[in-house]
Amino acid sequence: MKLVQQSFLTVTVAILTLNLTGCGGVSDQPDLGQVKGTITLDGQPLAGMAVVFFPENGRPAKATTTADGTYDLIYVRETRGTKLGKNRVEIAPSEGEDDADDAQSEENAPQRKAVKPSKPKIPARYNTKSELQADVKPGENVFDFKLET
Repeated sequence: MKLVQQSFLTVTVAILTLNLTGCGGVSDQPDLGQVKGTITLDGQPLAGMAVVFFPENGRPAKATTTADGTYDLIYVRETRGTKLGKNRVEIAPSEGEDDADDAQSEENAPQRKAVKPSKPKIPARYNTKSELQADVKPGENVFDFKLET
């Protein structure tokens, strides 16, 4: 009987150990800083812009600006932030904006095209040849970018 109790105790401890290490094990995700801010062009908020932070090494973090020009970076899925350290920042019109419009019914197509404003042209120095930099620290970071044409 004592052998059965010892075996049961050993198995229980082993299962608990596996569960605890499986749930709280070491993450392969790097340390992240939370990043948000506002993007303006000539003083006007920019909506529907893709904001991408490229760290010196590793995966980029992305966001799309809202109607008031604000953004909140996403590293992966629902994980907010970006890698710590220096990041090159690119800002360009979001490609996803048009996809949502295409999903609407064809009967609204003439009104949609008439009402839909054209996206502003962003100078290359803010996107493909970006000169923008951000040094991300642990915790909350706010980076407002005031772009000029």
